Amino acid sequence: MQKKKEIDLNQSSCFRHFDWEKVKTFYYVAKLGSFTNTANFLHLSQPALSKQIASLEKILGCPLFTRARRGLQLTRKGEELFNYAESMFLGIVEFTRKTHTELTTSKKRKVRIATTYSLAAYILDDILFDYNQNYPHLVFELITDNHLIDIFLKDVDIVIRPPDPRIGVGRKLKGLQKEFLFGLEKKLYASPEYLRKYGEPKTVDELKHHRLVSFADPDEHLYSDVNWILKLGMPEGELNEPIFTSTSTECLINAARRGLGITSSYAEMRIIKDSNLINILPDIKCEELKNYFIYPDYLEKDQEIMKLKDYLHKALPS
Repeated sequence: MQKKKEIDLNQSSCFRHFDWEKVKTFYYVAKLGSFTNTANFLHLSQPALSKQIASLEKILGCPLFTRARRGLQLTRKGEELFNYAESMFLGIVEFTRKTHTELTTSKKRKVRIATTYSLAAYILDDILFDYNQNYPHLVFELITDNHLIDIFLKDVDIVIRPPDPRIGVGRKLKGLQKEFLFGLEKKLYASPEYLRKYGEPKTVDELKHHRLVSFADPDEHLYSDVNWILKLGMPEGELNEPIFTSTSTECLINAARRGLGITSSYAEMRIIKDSNLINILPDIKCEELKNYFIYPDYLEKDQEIMKLKDYLHKALPS
């Protein structure tokens, strides 16, 4: 049998000067996609961050990033290093989590769930409140963020939201399990006062003559087509001009309740159910927004997490 070649640490100057802290920094830059995001996340200055990456590239003797229109892009060697670093990082996260679970003596267990603001406030909260009545030993921490969340960098147990549109829906996420949970379809709503004053549109084409209320800053919503209502009845590539916009779901629903205009939302949301708004053009719906239950591989056999997942499947709209 051929003897396995051993690394001579005295002769390998590259390995001797290798700084694993810089690899961790490189991993964060690759995951977050820019020096700015990573500097904010790690509480470092951008010059210090750039210096670390430049030093790592010098040690390795190859570039790890190239600059692209949408931020940083990994080189071929950068991709290789990222794969090594990610495997190591996921292994450490799993080991740390298991060790913590084995050592804890608390009768309470915290479950951190990341989701969007609207899903948390108008769909998930009541369901989790009810579940907690039967399982009081679970302490739910509901983290709301309309931006895309990395489950490992944010140190959460579960993510409930649409998938990252930059990643294929069917693609296996490394270190993660992803299971379809429920879908939502936007519909059109108006108040009785608005319909009395402006009339009820009978076709999509008539919407171009109506007052519309819609989200502002659509670029902030990577996973949802918030401009859907503005496209209805318009030529391809054109948008209707809204009468009022806001980044707040509450403001949009309140504007519609006050008779300011027609808005769009999901029928399953409590804020719509309590609004007394009328669903107009009931056959008109947006493309289904698919929401997934995403969790790390190491929780796949966790009975508590699996029990919660099964409960959500039954409690959420199918």
